[in-house]
Amino acid sequence: MHDWDDDDEWEEVVVAGPRPTAPPPPPPSVGARCPGCAAVVPAGTAVCPACLSPVGTPGREAGAGRRPERLAGGVLRLVFRTGGRHLDVPRGAELRLGRSSSWAPEASALLAGEETVSGRHATVRHTEDGAAWVTEVAQGATNGTRVNDRVLVPDRAVRLRNGDRVELGPRVGFVVRGIEDEPATPAD
Repeated sequence: MHDWDDDDEWEEVVVAGPRPTAPPPPPPSVGARCPGCAAVVPAGTAVCPACLSPVGTPGREAGAGRRPERLAGGVLRLVFRTGGRHLDVPRGAELRLGRSSSWAPEASALLAGEETVSGRHATVRHTEDGAAWVTEVAQGATNGTRVNDRVLVPDRAVRLRNGDRVELGPRVGFVVRGIEDEPATPAD
């Protein structure tokens, strides 16, 4: 048995190694992910520079309570994912999308290097009443067309809404901007 006296002195033992510290503060926010195209949008920017989608404020869903974006003159804008390139479709007009310069003169320069887009791929029609419709060209779009991941049936018009994502084949896509309230059926 040991006799422990109150006179025994205790020696402090120091454990080697770094002392635990508080984690460093997170780096300042450089931006947020765009709800339309997932690009990083710089902090304090209200609209995505790549696809023109409104970027929400913290605690609020992007675009909540807002009316659809209107572009000057009622123009429909197709904003492509890469480089902020876009094509405008005025009211009452139809835009052909494809690589063929004779069939799609407005879009062919933008799509010329895109091998997965057909020469005669699809059309976008912007009606006088502000509605917009996309139609895949029958026997034209080899790699298909999708709206929000829904595969289109050739020669069947599909109504577009503000913020819709349209894919022309597997690598080329755009976001739709500037659509007003649409009627329930396509105009002839």
